[in-house]
Amino acid sequence: MPPIATDAFVLRTYTLGETSKVVVLLTRERGKARAVAKGARGAPGRYLSALEPLSEVRVGLHGRQGAELYRLGQCELVRSAFPTGSRDLETALALSYFAELLESFSQEGEAEDPVYRLAAAVLAAAEAGKPVVTLSRYLEAWLLRLHGIYPPIDRCASCGGALPAGALAYHGHARGFVCSRCGPASGPLLVERVRGFLADVFQRPPSALPAAPTEASILESFHRDLITQHLERGLRSHRVLSDIARDVAR
Repeated sequence: MPPIATDAFVLRTYTLGETSKVVVLLTRERGKARAVAKGARGAPGRYLSALEPLSEVRVGLHGRQGAELYRLGQCELVRSAFPTGSRDLETALALSYFAELLESFSQEGEAEDPVYRLAAAVLAAAEAGKPVVTLSRYLEAWLLRLHGIYPPIDRCASCGGALPAGALAYHGHARGFVCSRCGPASGPLLVERVRGFLADVFQRPPSALPAAPTEASILESFHRDLITQHLERGLRSHRVLSDIARDVAR
């Protein structure tokens, strides 16, 4: 069977035996896929820097369609995320968070071109120096929206009427933002500046996004709750980021 040729982002790797690795990929053609990279732990490594997390690669995957584990053949580095990740600790940790988010939301064997294009746009914006806090909220919001989880910010989740200008009041039972007639909401309350930032998130590419407002910390918490409810677990890299942020604030 001829190999499956596809562009992909490396999400993570883990060891297999003494010389090989299993590579988790976000592919343009097959969604999330896992492949054995034989000899990847050799000296010198067969794949060199191509298997760094969030590197964009062009790969050949050998095995029958729908296999749980492919064999990695060709692996050509298209763009490395290493220069971006080596900029500072905050950026390195954010890229690790991006990779875990993408892996958690991507489906095995199901092509999701919008998710692939989202990853490419966010990583290009990070490479260009866009603040990773802003990009974190952008990636979270769009992954939640693409998977049908993010509530509309212009329509009441209860009555379907247009939401008035101003803050957004979330109601957990309705799983969305509600108007004053359908309240009281259970919270959180996203103030008007955060609502404006969300409107920009859903209308602009990440490269053209203004910096997240200082009030966006409530947005981080809101997104984390939506992600945890959807995945039925928390994300390890998010806990690491939160711990470091607390240490810095002391």
